[in-house]
Parts: sequence; structure tokens; C-alpha cells
Amino acid sequence: MTDGDPITKRGGPASWWKVMAVVIAVLVALTCGVIVWSFMPPVVYFPFFALAASVLLGLGGVWLILSLIGWMKYKTLRLSTIAPVIVLVTGAIVTLSVPSRVAFALSKDSLEAVAADCQKSLDNQTIGVYRVLQVWPVGNGCRFHIEGGLIDSIGLAYLPDGAPYLGKPRRDGEIGYQEFDGDWYSFVQAF
Repeated sequence: MTDGDPITKRGGPASWWKVMAVVIAVLVALTCGVIVWSFMPPVVYFPFFALAASVLLGLGGVWLILSLIGWMKYKTLRLSTIAPVIVLVTGAIVTLSVPSRVAFALSKDSLEAVAADCQKSLDNQTIGVYRVLQVWPVGNGCRFHIEGGLIDSIGLAYLPDGAPYLGKPRRDGEIGYQEFDGDWYSFVQAF
């Protein structure tokens, strides 16, 4: 090796490469944080998810180039493994529905308090961690339309007598319910 080789002088990768690897890891962590947040409603908050996924794809391209430089020029990949680990952990968290379960656990008492005396409301309000667009009495229960659907309306419903229909909506205007937690159901109302 020659005297000008960056590996022999520093004993590792160049400082610019280290800084870039850390910056990419931080940007990936922030983007994955947005993705986790977009999964807090019972259904994906699609606009934020789509934007974050696009950013993550761009960061993935930069990460790939940086990793190839690290491997080919500096014979190291240690710092470049941080970003994929963050993405894998995010994927596992989302797959296990951790964000929506945590959001519901933090909001359940507040939702139940409103559901106990369910009054129709078309006013935007925050209940627990959810931004609720509408509250509708439904039989002996209560339906909460939550901010987050792309075109269709989404939300949670407290239905102690059970859901009238389990499954995806079959036509426009219909509501399809899915079991969520005990007497609680998530729903999608087709546009």
C-alpha cells in the first residue's frame, strides 16, 4: 500500500464515509419513525406512509452506493449495517401491529368514556391519541371515524352487541368491520 492510502493513514474508513453512514442511519430512523406513526390508526394512515416509503426508497439507493464504497474502498460494512437493521426492526414492529395496539391501549379509557354516553358529533376532536373526525351512535354502541383513510373512512367502533357485518365493504357507502379488541372493532367505510 502506498503512503497516500486512506486506510493506512487512518486505520479505517475515511471520516466523510463515517459521517455519511451515520447521517443515512439517522435519516432512515426518522423515516421509519414516520412509518411506525402512520400505522397508529387501526388502518394505515396512507398519505404519510406513502411519502415515508418513497423517502425510504431514495435513502435505500444512497445507502447502497455508500455501502459499496465502504466495502470496495475501505473493506468495511459495520456502519452501513445500522440502516438495514432499523428497517428490519420497523418491519417487525409494523407486522406485529405494535403501533395500533399501543395507540389503542393509550386511548381505550378515553374512548370508552365517550362511548358510554355516545352523542353524535361532527366536530373534529382528539380522544386519547386519535384525531376523531366524527362520533356516531350505533345501536347500543358508538362509532369513531378517525383521521387516516386515503379515500375511505376508517375508525374504531364500540359494539357490545357485535358487528353487523365482518369483512371488507362490498359496495360504496357500506361499512366493513374487523374484530379488534373485545367489543371493539376497526372499520372501513367505502367511499
